[in-house]
Amino acid sequence: MQIKTLFLLGLLLSFAAAAQTVTATDATQVTKVLTAHDYKFSLDSEDDGTPLIHLKIDGYKALLLFYDDNPDQPGYESLQLYAAFSVDDKIPLGKVNQWNSSYRFGRVYLDDELDPVIESDLDLSGGVDIEGTLMVFLENFKADFASFREEVVGEK
Repeated sequence: MQIKTLFLLGLLLSFAAAAQTVTATDATQVTKVLTAHDYKFSLDSEDDGTPLIHLKIDGYKALLLFYDDNPDQPGYESLQLYAAFSVDDKIPLGKVNQWNSSYRFGRVYLDDELDPVIESDLDLSGGVDIEGTLMVFLENFKADFASFREEVVGEK
């Protein structure tokens, strides 16, 4: 009887763990996580109906974008965090290159108007615990964003 109980408990735990693993997500799942962790955000959508989340990261505007809508399953297989600054002074490309060579999880570039942009991508397609992975993704972006503001944009 004890072995049967342990087997059933193990089976239930494995189902619970599997239920938390996702290979795609949607705005409902993401906003639940953001709300649970006290992020300030608003939900919007792009012209084609793709969700778009406006976030505040350390008081600055950022976007959480949804990509790779797989027709074979509901949801989006990747997310991107994006923030840009409008600057008066030209940012030297050497600063951008130095930042990119020093940090792993984000990338910085100069847009068409030579304003600095920071992005980070999250691929869900291999299967992730959405809450834990999304929180690590956001925390990594916050850390990269702080160094980006200081080292590239020149804000403290």
